[in-house]
Amino acid sequence: MKVWPLLAIALLFFTPGPSFSKSPAAEKQRSRLRSLHADEIKNPKLTLLELAYFDASKMLSNKNRCSNFFGGEKANPILEELVITLREQTIPDARIGIRMSGTFNLAKSSDGVLYRLFDKAEINSLGAFYRAKMFPSEPLVPNMGSFAPNTRQARVMILLHERAHLIKGEDGTWLIPDDGHSADLSRRNTGTIESVCGEQIRGL
Repeated sequence: MKVWPLLAIALLFFTPGPSFSKSPAAEKQRSRLRSLHADEIKNPKLTLLELAYFDASKMLSNKNRCSNFFGGEKANPILEELVITLREQTIPDARIGIRMSGTFNLAKSSDGVLYRLFDKAEINSLGAFYRAKMFPSEPLVPNMGSFAPNTRQARVMILLHERAHLIKGEDGTWLIPDDGHSADLSRRNTGTIESVCGEQIRGL
């Protein structure tokens, strides 16, 4: 997510099953993410992205309004794959937290969840996931909803926002609409996520 997510969709492909990457690097990262649950984040060397992933997946594994919105624990593998595809990138616009672009695969998981994964998913090193305005000379980094930038809560909000772009709901539409060319729509989408997940995020 972001305050301003950028989704540039060029081509669409459909595959009947999960299109998760099976490269050695992806498999190594996937194994690492799954080990976090077993370790219950006792590992002091977690990256900020790994901590945000753990917080979001743990929160959605419980029964609550937020989990219901996203389809519960069965959609967690899609969050896992989003994190695996993310690459840090310097994007001058601090309003962007994550930018997904390029072609995407549309698929259905073994649990029946319709989802898409983009070829390119970039996490902004200058956005709210990692930065907050500290000095007058620095650019403003907007809040993520009501959550201050560069906080545990903001990072979870960013991941949940992006995840909502990837999953189709029961009505056949994405959980939140594409908002890459509209900062106002992006803010409304963030508001939607906070309205259903704010209580759980504040409880982190």
